[in-house]
Amino acid sequence: MKRYSTSCALSLLLTIVFALSAFAQITPSDDSYTLTSSPTANFGAATTLNVQSAGATTFVRFDLSGIPPTVTGAMVAKATLKIYVGTVTTAGSFNVDLVTSSWKENTITANDSPTLGSAIASAVPVIAADKNKYVLIDVTTAAVDWLNGTANDGLAIVPDGAVSFALNSKETTTTSHPAELDIVLTGPAGPPGPISGVTAGAGLTGGGTKGNVKLSLLTTCTSGQVLQWNGSTWVCATSKGTGTITGVTAGTDLTGGGTSGNVTLNLDTSKVPQLNASNSFTGNQSVTGNLTSTATITGAAGIFGAGTITSDSALTIAGGPSAIYAVSVQDDTILAYSTADGTFAIFGSAMGGNSAAGVTGEVEGAGGFGVQAINGSTAGQALWAETFALSSANGAGPDAVHGVSHGPSGAGVAGVNDASGGIGVYGRQLISGSYAGRFDGDVWVNGNLSKNGGSFKIDHPLDPSNKYLYHSFVESPDMKNIYDGVAILDASGEAVVTMPEWFGALNRDFRYQLTCIGGFAPVYIADEMANNQFKVGGGKPGMKVSWQVTGTRQDAWANAHRIPVEEIKPEDEHGTYLHPELFGAPETSAVGWGRYRFPDNAGKRGPRMPSRKNRGHLKPEQTEATGSLPQ
Repeated sequence: MKRYSTSCALSLLLTIVFALSAFAQITPSDDSYTLTSSPTANFGAATTLNVQSAGATTFVRFDLSGIPPTVTGAMVAKATLKIYVGTVTTAGSFNVDLVTSSWKENTITANDSPTLGSAIASAVPVIAADKNKYVLIDVTTAAVDWLNGTANDGLAIVPDGAVSFALNSKETTTTSHPAELDIVLTGPAGPPGPISGVTAGAGLTGGGTKGNVKLSLLTTCTSGQVLQWNGSTWVCATSKGTGTITGVTAGTDLTGGGTSGNVTLNLDTSKVPQLNASNSFTGNQSVTGNLTSTATITGAAGIFGAGTITSDSALTIAGGPSAIYAVSVQDDTILAYSTADGTFAIFGSAMGGNSAAGVTGEVEGAGGFGVQAINGSTAGQALWAETFALSSANGAGPDAVHGVSHGPSGAGVAGVNDASGGIGVYGRQLISGSYAGRFDGDVWVNGNLSKNGGSFKIDHPLDPSNKYLYHSFVESPDMKNIYDGVAILDASGEAVVTMPEWFGALNRDFRYQLTCIGGFAPVYIADEMANNQFKVGGGKPGMKVSWQVTGTRQDAWANAHRIPVEEIKPEDEHGTYLHPELFGAPETSAVGWGRYRFPDNAGKRGPRMPSRKNRGHLKPEQTEATGSLPQ
């Protein structure tokens, strides 16, 4: 029925558009292959079509009865055979030959293969890169012969030397990539149009009465002239201005001007500063934008206090607290010193909301840092961030540190450790009901993942708005993979289960479980796993058998990173516990205590806001300040 519908649709399509170019896409009516090592076997129902130098030849035939009988070979512009390559075991080449005797898909074998005629295409290459792609072969001569009345017995895909690959057949229901015959037909020329000529109008040249004609603007105007509409046609004319200016008068901070000829205006340099000369300013000045200096800039006051600005650094401030915004285009945009305990070298306070920032760092040079924090001592932190906010803002939660990457290969937050025993990123839960870490989205771990336990947590399927549902992970001392399925036994009470082509490369040490469904039978593993398949035997025809296979990973990464079942703790962790409270031990016996494990109240401190009043400033070479910051 499907073939009949396809033929009707093709016929209708060609009938409607026959006056124009037409395009037909036809799938096989028959496809199969023969194998000389199995001379009596028929492969008409196979989901793949093999082409092998070891004796496998593929046959395909296309039903052209849906093409109207008025279509002849002379109307074929091009015919293309498309075959979909599913696997390439050995790269090589093949030929496409005409088949010159009849055959049937469900009976053809190597013993009664049809005869082959002339080659339509020779030495067609197939390589590993063709896997999961279509290979196209020009078979125009075959289509022309068939439409001119030659018997259509199809085409043979014949190995040419050493080669082994497989094609998808029309029985391949999982991918639906059967072979295809694409025929492009050309129709008769259309009737002549009513236009007999093109004449150039005013302002144009060119035109004609046949072939491709061109129109262009006139090129006879002299230099300085333009095409201008004079009210009735386009003519060459000299453009004249219509202005009424009679003089130019110098305005504020300008000199010069005049009432005739070419006049000039100049800046009054006693009022307007010049960029390439020395200038003196009085009163307060405001700069909107960046201020850059290649020499020394001095001032009596810095920002929120006293300070100096030098050319060695874009900005150097010693002493009191400051709210600073700086854009770095070279080294040391801002260098600030603070030598007293508990004080701030730089303090930024943004009193407004709506994305205001106390401190913002920006770098325009490649490889730079917008903000860099370094702790050069033997204790303490390079960067300490706290938040006392309780609600979300700016499209994010009340985070102490919030990182966003706008680059396709960047990371919002990245942690790197280059010391033995250290940690790149550490998170800790201090209050029950909170989390040491949370990820909304996919998470990829490029290495081993160790944990105390694990589960999935989802909205409960029966009450999703009020309950959660948990399931624990399945654990194993080995790197096990689990596969299962249901097999239907054949007339012999057997079934061959085929695994993916990568199965044997990934797994070893297989274990099996079989369970009959709907009845009992002494089913067993008749043939163990070999060439990515195993065989179930001992059952009844048509019986369903649930099977489960496990395998231990043997890929390169797993072989290099086997997970130890038991391991002696490192010497510096002897006498410590991951969870000391479960063994009645004090919290100070926790693994990592004093390095990254501290009392639950460690690190908690209230916000400190230094006074904005200038209480003195400190230069790098000074040891005392004239004032101090309130605590």
